[in-house]
Amino acid sequence: MPAEQKLPPQALDAEMAVLGSMLIEPDALIKATDILKPEHFYKSAHKQIFSAMLALSARNQAVDLITVTEELKRTGLLAQVGAERYLTELMNKVSTAAHVEYYANLVHDAALVRELINVSTTTIEKCYNNEGEPSSLIDDAQAQLFALSQKREMKGFVSSKVLAEQVSEQIEKLIRDKNPVKGVPTGFTKFDLKTGGLRNDDLIVLAARPSQGKTAMALNIAYHAAVNAKIPVAIFSLEMGRHSIYQRMVCSAAQAELHLVNSGMFKKERWKDLAMEIEKLGQASLYIDDTPALSITDIRVRSRRLATELAKEGKKLGLIIIDYMQLIRGASKKTENRQQEVSEISRMLKELARNLHVPVMALSQLNRRAEDKTRKDNRPQLSDLRESGSIEQDADVVALIHREGYYKREDTNLQRQATLIIAKQRNGPVGDVDLQWISEYTLFTNPMPENMNIPVEEGEVIPV
Repeated sequence: MPAEQKLPPQALDAEMAVLGSMLIEPDALIKATDILKPEHFYKSAHKQIFSAMLALSARNQAVDLITVTEELKRTGLLAQVGAERYLTELMNKVSTAAHVEYYANLVHDAALVRELINVSTTTIEKCYNNEGEPSSLIDDAQAQLFALSQKREMKGFVSSKVLAEQVSEQIEKLIRDKNPVKGVPTGFTKFDLKTGGLRNDDLIVLAARPSQGKTAMALNIAYHAAVNAKIPVAIFSLEMGRHSIYQRMVCSAAQAELHLVNSGMFKKERWKDLAMEIEKLGQASLYIDDTPALSITDIRVRSRRLATELAKEGKKLGLIIIDYMQLIRGASKKTENRQQEVSEISRMLKELARNLHVPVMALSQLNRRAEDKTRKDNRPQLSDLRESGSIEQDADVVALIHREGYYKREDTNLQRQATLIIAKQRNGPVGDVDLQWISEYTLFTNPMPENMNIPVEEGEVIPV
């Protein structure tokens, strides 16, 4: 039979059984409405009957043969659904409401397959009509398919009553847990306490002027998350190659000077430290994509693919890091200028965080105003974010790296000092986080106690 003549997937018997169960047992309505919405029913009459039941329930009225009949009369729909005779037929469809959830899942699954057909058909039509660039068509189709794969119930308005119960449970769980860090830990104690870690659904922007250490800090965070916290981490590096990134992470963790390793002058007795870190990192769930000039579409597609592959292994992608935002190409070639393109990129990164339910950390450059000599100091500000104010708007957290010693190199007391400025946090406080910067190891750490000396000679280990 040609595709255009085929009936969409449906579960009419299950639809009748669900409605019949709700007519004979009040509790069945509660169980069914956790799974179904009116649009899940294929038959129009069933949608109208279910909607009538929901209306009665919303008014705290009983749901039975008499009340549903009267509600359909009131709305002028009784004749359309087959009159009282059809409602009686629904009741006779089942002898018990014990299996209502099973029937409801059959109805929901059929509706899901119909939606899959609609998504596929729409994609095919767009392809035939040449609507959009191939990369955008692929991204749109994959985004819709991924959303379907994650969907168990339709999203929409949620009543205050339902939210009150859910939030109460969340707060009680938080009180029992007693752990202030609910997201991905960065390893920076004060930052984690202020932010609760890198939280799911959040877009975190880590920004700095060149040579301030934003890549180093991102890699330090990636190492801590992947190795110490055992959280799967994805890194998109649009600037550095994967071997360079891996080597930097190993050297930072082993507290080995990168330039000595690269020059072959690294002491042999320290090799075991490097070998140990290579083994630890090799066992971590760390994934690096160093494809240059990626588009935001490429990043979204590859992130979703990795998340799906990890899910098959029983794992959940925990953190996405992108180095860095200004090197990402936009999804569309029709944007008038780079500012619009960056606005589109930041918006789509935020959507990626929400769709995958994962924190996305995007590195960003600051403009040259941060080094303007007419300013009172060199501390970066939100307004220094380069190219687009939408980055500030879309980001849930904006953290700015500042190293005063970079500007005052003659002051030896400043060379190890660094500040991570939380310039914006949508759901928490802002403020400064003091850190230690060890340039020879490209390593940020928590501040050292004042009575501890920091060794600088190769071969000595800095306590962290």
